[in-house]
Amino acid sequence: MDSIETQIDRFFKPRNVAIIGASRRPGRIGHIVVEQMVAAKFPGRLYLINPKAAKEGRHILGIKTYASLKDCGGPIDLAIIVIPAKYVPIAMEECVEKKVSNVIIVSGGFRETGPEGIKLENQVKDLAQKGDIRILGPNCLGTFSPKTHIDTLFLPESTTPRPGVGQISFLTQSGSVGGAVMSFAYNENIGFNKFVSFGNALDVDEGDLIDYLEDDEDTKVTGLYLESINRGRKFIDICRRASRRKPFVVIKAGRSEAGTRAVSSHTGSLAGTDRIYDAAFEAAGIIRVKTIGEFFDVARALVNQPPAEGNRIGVITSGGGFGVMTIDALVDYDLQAPELSESLQKRLHTKLPHYYSVKNPVDLTGSSTAEQFAFAMNTLLESDEIDGLIVIPLFMTPLLDAEQVSQAIVEASEQRKKPIVVVSVPSTKAIRERMFKLRLAGVPAYHLPLRGARGMAALVEYGEILRRPTE
Repeated sequence: MDSIETQIDRFFKPRNVAIIGASRRPGRIGHIVVEQMVAAKFPGRLYLINPKAAKEGRHILGIKTYASLKDCGGPIDLAIIVIPAKYVPIAMEECVEKKVSNVIIVSGGFRETGPEGIKLENQVKDLAQKGDIRILGPNCLGTFSPKTHIDTLFLPESTTPRPGVGQISFLTQSGSVGGAVMSFAYNENIGFNKFVSFGNALDVDEGDLIDYLEDDEDTKVTGLYLESINRGRKFIDICRRASRRKPFVVIKAGRSEAGTRAVSSHTGSLAGTDRIYDAAFEAAGIIRVKTIGEFFDVARALVNQPPAEGNRIGVITSGGGFGVMTIDALVDYDLQAPELSESLQKRLHTKLPHYYSVKNPVDLTGSSTAEQFAFAMNTLLESDEIDGLIVIPLFMTPLLDAEQVSQAIVEASEQRKKPIVVVSVPSTKAIRERMFKLRLAGVPAYHLPLRGARGMAALVEYGEILRRPTE
């Protein structure tokens, strides 16, 4: 029998894939899944199961169709089931006979629909255990991995564009949230490594997937959208261990009483008391966020910057108002923005005009130059008075060479062990491109002080997680 890790790996790296319910009709779920696998340039063989099409000798997108799995000549690592729920047990029996390793059940109509759906789920579960089959779903989208060219999602690319290759993986109970996350990542030019929609989690659940991603060298940050947690003790134990190797960030829905009721009607899960989840996440070393946007602000920082060794944050700006707003935002996240010591202020004034305020924030004013930014950054980063730095270069000021200050920021980020976050105003296409280049170089760049402060807060929180006693 394969190890769990090897078997779960086949959801992302199957050699051959069968699509049970492949359709000839554009717009149908069974057709879209075929389209997306072809568009992803899946390198293995696709077996398309459609009895009527096979009987007529028809192809789908130029690919041969088969009446059943037993007609497929070679072995099958992964079967994707996209047929009505009442027929899924029959398809699972074929998977058992064919010795299929893994199955993704896209179909809905199971536990979330009530007693009859629960009965169907139990049938499927019994068959999976009989055949030693690992299942994602039911009621899910499945997997997407641009690096390994797998895309089982039935959301067409015309409405849900796919992000490119990156170092963030995302796990979700909700397909609709997963689709929104994919679109957000695409529009923000954020790459993904692996995406998993696991739906009702009949078999493979969030704990199994975190356990798998802990050892995944291509994933640096893992995000989760959860409405409930299966096997809570196992989840906490896995996360407590895994969070010391890489950050895990969760969006937990059902925070309110009304939200809890909605969770139950959505996936048939019990959401539980939100205070309990807060305590569980803290014990597990998980960073909690409330929105998709907040998740990406946090993930963007955690992917490339080192965790902070404390919560004292310095701010350098060429716009006084932005410096003040950033200080307020830091306080909102329980971070310190300490006034710099007199000796450090004197050191700054050796190369900065006396009328520059250098208490924290260090306000270089609209007359600042790239050389002044570089000097101020390196001076603060060398000191033992701050643990992280937020830099706010307003690229529209006339004396500031955008190329030079960007290079200075990148060099400081590469040479220092303290995290750096950038905030600027994307007022023109050129400035937006400048911020994009900073991100490509590993420096998280944000449009608003609050978002930059949230990114820094995540780096501080993860540093605290790493410093906790292992027991």
